[in-house]
Amino acid sequence: MDKDRLIDKSIETIVSRSLKGGGFAQRQDGKFRPDATAWSALALSTGNIRGDLVENACIRLASSQFTDGRIPVAEDIENAYWPTPLALLAWKRTGGFEKEIERAAKFLLKTSGLHFPMEKNSPNGHDTAIRGWSWIEKAHSWIEPTSMAILALKAIGNAGHDRVQEAVRMILDRKLPAGGWNYGNTTVFNRELSPAPEHTGQALCALSGLVQHSEIAKSIDYLSKEISILQTPLSLCWGLFGLGAWSVKIRGSRERILNSLSLQQRYGPYDTSLLSKLVIAYNMEGNLLGLIMKNS
Repeated sequence: MDKDRLIDKSIETIVSRSLKGGGFAQRQDGKFRPDATAWSALALSTGNIRGDLVENACIRLASSQFTDGRIPVAEDIENAYWPTPLALLAWKRTGGFEKEIERAAKFLLKTSGLHFPMEKNSPNGHDTAIRGWSWIEKAHSWIEPTSMAILALKAIGNAGHDRVQEAVRMILDRKLPAGGWNYGNTTVFNRELSPAPEHTGQALCALSGLVQHSEIAKSIDYLSKEISILQTPLSLCWGLFGLGAWSVKIRGSRERILNSLSLQQRYGPYDTSLLSKLVIAYNMEGNLLGLIMKNS
């Protein structure tokens, strides 16, 4: 396929996974997924495409919101509330969902992962007492859900809230000594773990505008070097998003995105969330913050 058509084809695929009742599925003929729905709404909005589907997606997300403000990954798995920040970002981008945003924000601000004083002989090198956000209720906080919660709350003007500031400290505490982040561990039994580009990009997005450049310089250096070999959509997109949040331009970023899309011929079709991230990265040239911070 002509690479100039890859983005248009990706958008067509995303649209084809829209559901009659509103929202999107992760795969063709799949069921409603709030994460796929939120990412699809954000992706389509970058090109002002199918505003009707974007609006219906946000309405469907609203219908899945619990009274306490959470958005569970599925109605029967209400304790897995990690899609809540994604829904908030989609509503913020689309506009007109102020009550839903307020409920989601209240839920996030009162919710925390499981935290406890650090034990003297703990095998973990990070401070287990600093609160962030978790994937699921009664679990420890990790980098991705914490980063997404910060992004969502930052987008609606809550960057200075004590809860957000504590989460920023949590992310900084989880930074690897050599730079970068993984899922959220630094050392285990005094052995330093390796960073991952997707988690590094997520953390850099969350910290943008909230910390000094000197505090994350090593992490930017790590990701700037790593980006040249990234091809998989998750790592590539978050790598571009993280560097873009700190105004680091990557030469040939669009060609890298098109190359990642072309790999579907070998590995099969990407899910809706991944396709959406690639479309956002292409249309926004890696500037995720420019998309989600609109009118903040």
